[in-house]
Amino acid sequence: MLGTKKNRYLLTGVIVVGLFITWLIATSKPAPAARPIRLPPVPIVDVLHIQPGSHRVWIETQGLVRPKTQIELVSQVTGRVETIAEQFSAGGFFAANEALVSIEESDYRIAVSQAGAQLADAQQLLATEKGRARQAKREWRDLGNSEANDLFLRKPQLASAKAKLLAAEAGLEKAELDLSRTRVSAPFAGRVLSKRVDVGQFVSQGTPIAQIYSSDIAEVRLPLTAQQRQNVSVSGSQPSPVKLIARYGNNEYEWDAVLARLEGAIDSSSRQYYFVASLPQAFSDHLDDAGILQKPGLAVGQFVTAKISGNYIDNSFLIPRSALRQQQKIWVLDNNRLAYIDVVVIQSNDDTALVQLADMSKAKNSIAVITTSLSLALDGMAIRERSIVLRDLPEKQDDVTATQVSPE
Repeated sequence: MLGTKKNRYLLTGVIVVGLFITWLIATSKPAPAARPIRLPPVPIVDVLHIQPGSHRVWIETQGLVRPKTQIELVSQVTGRVETIAEQFSAGGFFAANEALVSIEESDYRIAVSQAGAQLADAQQLLATEKGRARQAKREWRDLGNSEANDLFLRKPQLASAKAKLLAAEAGLEKAELDLSRTRVSAPFAGRVLSKRVDVGQFVSQGTPIAQIYSSDIAEVRLPLTAQQRQNVSVSGSQPSPVKLIARYGNNEYEWDAVLARLEGAIDSSSRQYYFVASLPQAFSDHLDDAGILQKPGLAVGQFVTAKISGNYIDNSFLIPRSALRQQQKIWVLDNNRLAYIDVVVIQSNDDTALVQLADMSKAKNSIAVITTSLSLALDGMAIRERSIVLRDLPEKQDDVTATQVSPE
């Protein structure tokens, strides 16, 4: 009992001594030395000072080459194919009104001879009726009667003879026309896309002979979005230039075309507008004086890239593509502080972007665009400019080429 009580006193003493020692250690610790507060360093950034300007945009799109005129050549007469022209094959060029296919013409020559004989008979009949009419008129006059009967004067017979002559002339004309149609040709210079007949084949009236197209003008149907459409205008007096680009192996060739027209309806599935670019003499190879190929001709169905000359965009800024931030914003330097500015991206490519300020009231002044990427960028944070790069743009620029894409 006593031992237990003694142990309790001993334990209490140990606790008190420990608390006292702890208090001594805590109170005897020297006060920490005061240290100056270090503020985070002010970021140093590159700034590009850009003046507003008027820029022409070039809208990039794609399309397929097609001829302006493409028809199916058919036979207008019936007969056996007697000969075909040497150029009457897929890819062959032909001249306007050049005979591509000749159909056997013996039956049609006989028809012309028969029609000529019928015409001669009709002419003889008319001459006879004219003589009889004059004779009847003299006889009636000799009778002393002032009123003559039309039948007696042979007027119906004369009218019938005249009608038969007109019919005979038309029959001869029809026979000669059928004879001329045994030579099948096109009214324009062009190229054969595919042929359907060959020598010895019998064709009927309306039989397809070939698919051909005119080689004078090529067209490219170009799709544009509604946003691209607002930057392109079609004018009959001054058509917008279009650059067509095609690749052959490792080489790239360019053609200068014009924007001919805008189709009258929007595509119901894609909701896109379709412009048509026109290019003359595009299907033939371009050779120099020595006969060396300078530029290959385009082919129907060939894929090409098109750059359409658009309108001038006033009060716009051409900035580096990397300066675009998320949600169509840019960072600018404003009184040594970072500021966010909302922009409308007109066009952009891998290198540059053409933008307008969302607040057009500020579009008449230059902007100091921050081109450096920052891991942390807060609106209003202090920043410092490392270098000043001045870009003075002319009043108008024509070298803005971009593809319609969305910013990051």
